[in-house]
Amino acid sequence: MPKKKFMFTESADLANFNYKGVYVSLTIDTRKWVVTKRDDAGRPAEHDQSQLLPIVLRVTKESKRLYLPVGEKSTWSEWLEMCKHEQSTRVRADSEKRSSLKKHIANIKPLVYELVDAGTFSLSRMKDRYNGIVEENVTIYSIWDEIIQAKRDNDKAGTARCNKDIRNRFTRIMGKNVTFNDIDHEFVMKWVDKMKKAGLKITTIGISLRTFRAIVNVCIDRKLIKGDTKEMFKDTGYNLMESRKENFLDVATWRKLYDFWEKGEAKDENGKECFIPKEKNAIFRDLGLLLFMYLGDGQNLADTLRLEYDGWYFSTHGKQLRFLRHKTKDRNRDASEVIFPVTPEIQKILDRYANEPKLGERVFPIMSKFLSADKETWVIQRYNKSIRKQMAKVAKLLDMEQKPTSTWARHSFATNLNSTGIVPDRYISDSMGHSSSGDITSKYIGAYPLKKMLEYNAYLLNEIKEGDNKEMNATDKKGELLELLKNMSEEERAALMAEASK
Repeated sequence: MPKKKFMFTESADLANFNYKGVYVSLTIDTRKWVVTKRDDAGRPAEHDQSQLLPIVLRVTKESKRLYLPVGEKSTWSEWLEMCKHEQSTRVRADSEKRSSLKKHIANIKPLVYELVDAGTFSLSRMKDRYNGIVEENVTIYSIWDEIIQAKRDNDKAGTARCNKDIRNRFTRIMGKNVTFNDIDHEFVMKWVDKMKKAGLKITTIGISLRTFRAIVNVCIDRKLIKGDTKEMFKDTGYNLMESRKENFLDVATWRKLYDFWEKGEAKDENGKECFIPKEKNAIFRDLGLLLFMYLGDGQNLADTLRLEYDGWYFSTHGKQLRFLRHKTKDRNRDASEVIFPVTPEIQKILDRYANEPKLGERVFPIMSKFLSADKETWVIQRYNKSIRKQMAKVAKLLDMEQKPTSTWARHSFATNLNSTGIVPDRYISDSMGHSSSGDITSKYIGAYPLKKMLEYNAYLLNEIKEGDNKEMNATDKKGELLELLKNMSEEERAALMAEASK
């Protein structure tokens, strides 16, 4: 009676590894091995020794198995011979073939590690990923879209739109078929080079890279991309921004713009109107809005269009307005609060363009309170473009070399007040919503006397006269301190004194 030939697959692994309960082996698939003879009990006794059997990667998890073909076959005897040779240190004729086969198990290791570490391992998911089917069509683009939607859901429509614009730019330049494996330092540098060749500004490239870096970090956290962004974005210039030192107008130029706006005339040397009424109204309206942003503590356009008549406005009898900087309010509410005085110039702008003061009403009738976040972002972007367009006309009419945009208001406010040498740095910082020191006085921009606020902000349209730019004497400083303390409660004064004694 011939000797029974049973197959013990556990002893027929050319290579294997085990990772956190997932066992993978490079073996031969005998499930369809033809039986040539059975014993009296009907069990297989002999098999077709000439049959070519598939070489597979067998993945086992909790006694369940998955067989992944590698595209090659072998007879049973040849396979056992290779497994035997693998245990030897001697060079055999099949050494090259064995090395080639073992690459399959080396290639599958990262995939197993990724799925197991992410807590998403399953045999079906493993099969799809091995066969090139990405789970749920997950790509760098779908991850990006997911984050864009999350921004919208969290009422961050502006950030979402910025992400979408950069995603579209990425797709135009790098194509629609970028895989997770493509993304490395060389890939990022290639994108930077292409953006430069496309003529994009340094700031635009920097913003694009910082946004993409955030997306890549999400992918790394999900084990979709290997490596780290520190090395991946090294020397790419992702943190570079163009200098804003030249993006401001001096006090004399702002005075020139204000006087032009106040007069409300745009005529040539012959006294003829330069613009039709509709265009003229748009020019002066947008110039007035830009002046309001500058005089109102260097506001962003988004904050200007969202500005409301709140309780603070009415409690100060229309002498002050207050808002929370939309860009930073989610990070630090105290540091984002800005209170600014309604100067005579601001009041004239309000008289010409603002809504009638009503509690909860927006100051300017430009952007409704009932718009969606996406629609608000669209309106803000449209007005930014409108201001840029109208200011170009004003600059030409007034023979100005610079063509200011809405972003110039903020930098001009800080630069011009700082250059006086009189206005305290603290006032400038608090006025712009920058204070985040955490000390007790950082919360009291409202504690600045209105008289002092009007005095400081008057320098925005009035140049310092010779002799004015001198240090305040001790009496002035003492008076200011007393005014500040008068506006504090006893508890606040006690906290301030305790802090001063440290």
